[in-house]
Amino acid sequence: MKKSLIRAALMAALFAAAPALAHEYKLGQLEIDHPYSRAMLPGAVVGGGYLKIVNHGAADRLLRVTTPRAESSQLHEMQMGDDVMTMQEMSDGAEIPAHGVLELKPGAFHVMFMNVAQPFKEGERVKATLYFEKAGAVDVDFVVGAPAGDPPAHADHDGGHDHMAHQHAQADANAHHDHSAHQMQAASGDPAQDIPAIMKAMFETPDTPLSVEPVVVEGDWAVAGWAQQDRGGRALLKKKGDGWAIQICSGDSLKQADALEKAGISKPDAEALAAKVIDAEKNFDVAKLALFASFEGTVVVDGGEHDHGATGGHQDHAQ
Repeated sequence: MKKSLIRAALMAALFAAAPALAHEYKLGQLEIDHPYSRAMLPGAVVGGGYLKIVNHGAADRLLRVTTPRAESSQLHEMQMGDDVMTMQEMSDGAEIPAHGVLELKPGAFHVMFMNVAQPFKEGERVKATLYFEKAGAVDVDFVVGAPAGDPPAHADHDGGHDHMAHQHAQADANAHHDHSAHQMQAASGDPAQDIPAIMKAMFETPDTPLSVEPVVVEGDWAVAGWAQQDRGGRALLKKKGDGWAIQICSGDSLKQADALEKAGISKPDAEALAAKVIDAEKNFDVAKLALFASFEGTVVVDGGEHDHGATGGHQDHAQ
C-alpha cells in the first residue's frame, strides 16, 4: 500500500525543506541552527517551532522550550502506525546524540506553542528559551515565516551575514507579501469562506492550487472535500474559538457516520453530518469524487488530546 500518510498535496506544509541560509546560536558543544515558526491563521491558538541542533560533544537532551508568547509549550513527535499518522507529546524531551544532529521539523519532532494569545505574524521574531539537560539554557529568536511553503530563507540576528543576501531575502519576502496578506485575512464567520481560506493558507502554493468543496457543517463540526492536481481527499474540522482546526484527513470514511462518531462526534451529529456530505456530493463529477476517495489511510492532525488549532502545521500539523 502506498504511504498515503503523506499524500504530498495535503501534507506539503508539513515537509518543507530547510533553508540554505540560517541564523545560529551556540551553547557549549551545541549549535542551534535557524529556529523558525510559521504565521498563524486567525482563530488559531497554537504555533509550531522548528530548528536544527548539531552536537559536537557528548549526548544531551532538549528538555523543553518556553516563550512568553505562549501559555505553555510541548515537544511533540509525529509517528506513523497502521497507516495512521499520530502526534504525541515527548514528556521526557528529545535526545541529541553524541556528535549527532537533532532536527525539529514539520512532520517529525517539533515544538508546539500552546494557547498563544497573539498569533505569530510573518516577519516578526518570537523570543524563546531552550533548556538542555547538560548544556543548560540559551535564549533564541524563532523567525516567523509565511503560513505555508518554505521556511524563512534568511534571518540575520546578529548583523553578521552578508548585506546583499539580506537584500535578496527581503526582495523575496516582498514578492510574496500580497499572497500572504490574502492568506491571513480575518475570519468572516462563514464556514463556507473560512474553511477553504484556512486550508488554502496551509496547503496551497502558486504552483499547486487547492480547491475546497463542498464544505458541509453540522454544529461545531465540518467535512470539506479537497483536490490538488491529481490528489484529493476529505478533511474533518472542528470549530475552535473563532476559527476551525483540521482534526483528521482521510477519504471515504469521512462520509460514514460510524467513522465520524469514532472521531469524537456525537451519534446524532455524526449521522446528520454524514447525510449532509452524501447529499452535498450527489451531483459532483465522478472524477472529483474519485479524488476524494483516493486518500488512503488516515492522518490524525490534532491527535484528540490537545487543541493544536489550524496552524501549519499543523500549521503546522498539518502546517
